[in-house]
Parts: sequence; C-alpha cells; structure tokens
Amino acid sequence: MTNPKTTVIEEMKELLSDPKNRIRLDDYVTMHIKAFLTATDLEHFPVQGVNVQKEDFLERIQKYEGAVEELQQIVILLSRWGEQEQLSLLEKVFSRLAETDKGSAGTVLWLNFDWYPVQILMYSAGIAALSAGKYDALKVILTTPVQKSSVEKEHLPIVVTVASNLSDINDAFKWIPGQEKKYVPRSEHLFQILEPVLEDLLFVGKSYERLFDDFEVYSALVYADATGRNWGPIGRFGWKHGRGMGESPFSQVVEEAKRKGGRWPPLQVGMFNGSLEKFLEISEALGQRINKLSW
Repeated sequence: MTNPKTTVIEEMKELLSDPKNRIRLDDYVTMHIKAFLTATDLEHFPVQGVNVQKEDFLERIQKYEGAVEELQQIVILLSRWGEQEQLSLLEKVFSRLAETDKGSAGTVLWLNFDWYPVQILMYSAGIAALSAGKYDALKVILTTPVQKSSVEKEHLPIVVTVASNLSDINDAFKWIPGQEKKYVPRSEHLFQILEPVLEDLLFVGKSYERLFDDFEVYSALVYADATGRNWGPIGRFGWKHGRGMGESPFSQVVEEAKRKGGRWPPLQVGMFNGSLEKFLEISEALGQRINKLSW
C-alpha cells in the first residue's frame, strides 16, 4: 500500500526498480490517470456557456498545468527509466487521456484547449526519452493511435490529433505575458515551463534546449509521415532554421540520419517504417516547406 507521505517521484522510482512491482506499478499509474481525468472533466473545465477572455484563458492554463503535475512526473520517469515491458503504461496514459469525453459541442477554444495537458505530457515524456536515447519510448509517445475527436472516429497517431487540435487555437497563447510577439507562443511557453521540471528530475543541464528542439523536430516529421501532407507542427526549431540561428536543429537530425543510415536508432525501432529512403523523402519535403516560411 502506498504511503501517503511518499512523493510520486519516490514511489515511481521504487516501483520501476523491481520487475516484481509490475502490478503495483500498473495500479499506481492507473490511479493517477483516474485522478487527473476527474480533476479535468467537463464539470471542472466546461466548454459551453463560459467566457472566452484573456483572463479566462490564463486562469484555465494555470489550472491545467497544476492538474497535470503528478502525471507529468510519472511519464517522465517511465520514459527515462522504464524497461520495454513497462512502456505499455505510457501508451495507456495517452490512450486513456485521449479517449475521455472532451465535449462534442461548445466554444472552439475550450474544446481544443482540452488537449493542452496531453501535449505537456508528450513533451515531458519525449524529452525524457531522448535524454536517455530511448527511441522505443519516443515512438510510443508520438504514435499511440487515438481518435481525433468524439465525432471523428478515425484513429490517428496521437501527435497528429494533439497538434491538429492545438494548432487551431495557437494565437490564444499570445495572451500569455511575454509571448505576445513570439512566432510560436505555445512552443515558447512549453520551453519555459518544462525546463525546471525536467531539470529537477533528470538534471539535463544545458542539453535541455537541444532535447526540446529535437523532440519538436521528431514530432513534425512523424506528423508529416502520418498525414502525407509534407507538413508538421513547427515550434522553436522552425525560426531557428529559417533565421540561421546557429546550427539548425532540423538539419542536425537529418544529417545524423544520413550519417548513420540503417543504424539510426529511430529507424531501428520502426519509426518511418524503418526506411531511411522514406525518412529522407519526408524530411526533404518538410524542409522545403520550412524554408518558405517568412519569420
């Protein structure tokens, strides 16, 4: 039985350290999924009959970020330390959060904003996975199949569903103090709020920015692969690439793939169908689109 005085971090480290804790770990993660879903259901975050003003948005974003805190710690530790058989719990987290009732009618901003906590978890888990070279975890984080909405029954990789919903309300993130004139306000905000959490848990130091950019690059590439649109969600890496801010994170990922060929870890875990040719085709098309952006 969990000691109520034990922190989530301490409990997770203990459960992950011994394969014999498999059932307890599953129960513990499930308990936190249920707690999060209860705290963020439509009763607490209504999508109909509520104001859409700057103050309302800022209040709701603060509430979402507070509600997701413990589950965020869980997915970071699962991604960093979880063994292969434990990665199914990552898929469980994203699947359960995606399939919960987000409302079928209401204010567009609030309907789409409900995906924001899921994106926090994806970034947190993805950066943690990359910090340890866990590309099998990264694949789960980006490609777990989920429904786009309660209306659209088609299952898509979670990166497509989350990015599509949040891209529609991207300008709302300019309401956040300090983000008013940023090209990619949601990406910039995530960059700021995730660093202290990941630093506390993983001690990533100066590598944090590179890991953050790399995660966004992989997200865009997997999105482009899944949709066939030669396009993906463009974060901070996009303006770095377009404005020549040092070495382009996008170009660095592509060059690493070319250099390692079939030995490139993302291909070895089955991303991009394990095909270097397919990856290069996708990255070439996406790169051309990014080059045309006028920052």
